[in-house]
Amino acid sequence: RLPHSAPRMPLHPRHYRLRFLLDLSSTILIPQLCLFVTLAMIKYEYTSISASVRVLLHFLVIPFVGLLRVCWDEYNNTRAAISLNAVPIPCVRGKWPGNLDVAVKLVRSLHDDYLMQFYAKLFDEYGVDTLNTRILWGNQIITIDHELVKHLLTGAGAEKFHKGYYWQERFEAFLGNGIFNRDKEEWRVHRQIARPWFARERISDFNIFAKHTDRTLEIISSLITKGGSTTRAFDAQDLFARFTLDTASEFLFGKSLDTLQAELPGQGRHAIKMGPKGSAIDDEFGSFAWAFEDVQIKISTRMRVGNIWPMFELFQDKTEKSNAVVHDFLRPLVDQALEKKHMEDNKVGDENETFLDHLAQSTDDHDTVRFQLLNMLLAGRDTTSTLLTFVIYFLCCHPEVTTGLRAEIFNQYGHEGRPTLESLKSLKYLRAVLNETLRLFPPVPMNSRLSESSPCSVPTNNGHSIMIPPGTTILYNTFLIQRRKDLWGDDADVFRPERWLRRNLNDTNVDIAVDADVLESSNIQGSDGDGLRKFINDPFIFLPFHAGPRVCLGQNFALNEASYFLVLLLQRFKSFELAEDSMPEGSSPPLYWKERTSGRQRYERIWPKSSVTTFVKGGLWVRAIP
Repeated sequence: RLPHSAPRMPLHPRHYRLRFLLDLSSTILIPQLCLFVTLAMIKYEYTSISASVRVLLHFLVIPFVGLLRVCWDEYNNTRAAISLNAVPIPCVRGKWPGNLDVAVKLVRSLHDDYLMQFYAKLFDEYGVDTLNTRILWGNQIITIDHELVKHLLTGAGAEKFHKGYYWQERFEAFLGNGIFNRDKEEWRVHRQIARPWFARERISDFNIFAKHTDRTLEIISSLITKGGSTTRAFDAQDLFARFTLDTASEFLFGKSLDTLQAELPGQGRHAIKMGPKGSAIDDEFGSFAWAFEDVQIKISTRMRVGNIWPMFELFQDKTEKSNAVVHDFLRPLVDQALEKKHMEDNKVGDENETFLDHLAQSTDDHDTVRFQLLNMLLAGRDTTSTLLTFVIYFLCCHPEVTTGLRAEIFNQYGHEGRPTLESLKSLKYLRAVLNETLRLFPPVPMNSRLSESSPCSVPTNNGHSIMIPPGTTILYNTFLIQRRKDLWGDDADVFRPERWLRRNLNDTNVDIAVDADVLESSNIQGSDGDGLRKFINDPFIFLPFHAGPRVCLGQNFALNEASYFLVLLLQRFKSFELAEDSMPEGSSPPLYWKERTSGRQRYERIWPKSSVTTFVKGGLWVRAIP
């Protein structure tokens, strides 16, 4: 088997091919050495063995030594668990050697089934919240245990578990040494540089939101004929990605990329060009968006394949072309910022200083500035656009929620009033809709951590501790945690914003990504607040923006941006409806989903998928009703 602990030698993440070849040589050469030693010990002449038998021996010794390694690992894990007063993690038992049948089913599920359905089936089959997949005999843990996740992300656990070498290896060409791709001291430096840019005084200025919201609403209005008798369908996912990209670029660069000015995707089922995620176009922005999404799709494939992914990219980095497009798009902006840095009239702390200027002041390294900028752009574009996309999807499916939102908005702002930071706090139902959307479709549905070089015990929600082997990847599934019926009730799969509303709840301080204002009392009638009560009692059942020291810096920026946009959107448009006749071929959910007796797939009218972030396959095609 291929070793699954982090490399002992200090390889840079960009040298993934060398790391894989070293692993491969260890997997092949050590068994051959064992064969020669064994023959020598029994004093058997190697040359006396026939050629065909030699070949067979050389082949069979590899899985045999692999099996011995597995037995040795399990023995050591059991001893370590006993010494730590913990229990080993249950292992998935496949039918093929190395659980290859499990790996094949996983890959098929990614293409054909509902998002995270394969993992959900595994947890149901084994009746546990944490499993070791043991694919290719290596330790890889998957979990929906929120207590375990709490330990990974906070306190002493945050110092023991990190993104780790293999995460960095997969993302290195794309995100480089940016904040989302580094650990420990290097990550702390990045965060200290970025934190001031998300202070209250910066994210409370809604002028940037207003500018790009107005432009987006003009585009939607232009699709409605005079008199409102006919409305053209549009891809809301594409449009919201443009809106958030233009907003984020102006916030970060001081200059919008103006993607809202570009051509929209074609109309009609056969006229729509499919991109890596949704619809696509062929202009300059289309090339950038295609490349930006293509990189994420390919990196997510690397994550699911596991540590042997370099085997499929030994001769060509599959992200190379798309990475080149993305970075070439950003290079001129970084060049300008570094040139500006050396101008005499550019002063540190200038009120007109942008985040890009701020980065340039910290270093002269072009790559460092560009990678950090790209990390922020990824978060600024994808998290908020994902949230807005699924909010509109739910409004299409639940017109009564749209009616309730419009009533709250008109009561606060009338037909033309504009939100402020303070006035948004009174929109309890809007925040409930946002939270319920984030619960069912978190922007980042799954994340990972890597354990350090020694075994450790971690508490679980069952009251006992489990043993984490050294150098092991732990995949924690936020998507499934936030749909657990034992945590959220029997209707956990149902979109019900009222679960977030409650009278007379006291505020609480938690180190988690939820605005404290959501914990205030609500004046909405008929609310039950059961979900809010559960969240207050156990904050780690809801992690849409992460938690602990690495909690998302831009969470309030994202929530403010989404809230502002939705207020103006619902002031102008009465409702939205799904344009299922415009969905590209192959993007509609399979008919057999309707036959499922559990899970959300029986309700879905779109096909949710994920790469690094969650998205709608083929785009979210809707019509606005004036």
